[in-house]
Amino acid sequence: MPRIITIEPRTSKFVENKRRPSIKVVKQRVVGEAVLPPEEDLLAIEDPLEISLVYDQSGESIEKVLTLTMRTPGNDSEMITGFLYGEGIIQQASDIESIRFEDPVGEEPPTRAKVTLQPEIKFKPNDFERHFAVNSSCGVCGKTSLGKLALPESLKFDDKVEIKASLIHELPSLMNAAQPTFQKTGGLHAASLFTSEGKLLGSREDIGRHNALDKVVGMQLLDKSMAQDDNILCVSGRMSYEILQKAIMARIRIIAGVGAPSSLAVTLANDFHVTLLGFVRQGSYNIYSQPERIINAPALA
Repeated sequence: MPRIITIEPRTSKFVENKRRPSIKVVKQRVVGEAVLPPEEDLLAIEDPLEISLVYDQSGESIEKVLTLTMRTPGNDSEMITGFLYGEGIIQQASDIESIRFEDPVGEEPPTRAKVTLQPEIKFKPNDFERHFAVNSSCGVCGKTSLGKLALPESLKFDDKVEIKASLIHELPSLMNAAQPTFQKTGGLHAASLFTSEGKLLGSREDIGRHNALDKVVGMQLLDKSMAQDDNILCVSGRMSYEILQKAIMARIRIIAGVGAPSSLAVTLANDFHVTLLGFVRQGSYNIYSQPERIINAPALA
């Protein structure tokens, strides 16, 4: 019988955090024409997680498989909470009654998660449809229409949040210091949430960019003290539509990335008044939208 781990989001937030995010393998390194002796190496784990949803429909309990995602084990309840929030299925963490993980082989990562919504939460299956697995690099794969990619106009930011120019340069190193598994494996993305003063609120790692961000959003939903209007998001990789979409849904106005943004990400940032910063590394960065939020910036050449 599979071992069942039940997580109540409001009372037991991070029960499954001890899941190992990396695994040892044997490698042989080739330098020039020399083959070095075998040695151990650490690799980031990529494992499937099937997420199913249990919801009430006219007094009857219905279970539906939502998606199969590839992720790095750890902070799974946060990832699921953030994922459901980004998809508009829940509005707050308390909309989830429980998350149950099936752990079929003792300490191995769970392969299935059953999410039970509160009875009063209405879920329309036709509004959420994916036809294939979500891999570790894609958060919107399987969407069945262009209309489902649109964000409501009401999410546009019209308030003034600021960030010091000097802080922008520090964000990648602060994020990197909170990436223990990346430092061992070199194979994980990260998403980190900061206050406007540069205090690290939390950082999460995953083999998928969108999963790392879902974990951070879930972390913020589960700990309401982190939900501030002036939070800053820093991400380790490129910034695509999915990253901007999830950040806007989580009400994050300033996004800094070590990598490049996509064209659609820049369009979304401008449309919704998000400050988007790319290529934040080696003492420089690019500003793609809303530069007025950056204070004490050097004068333009």
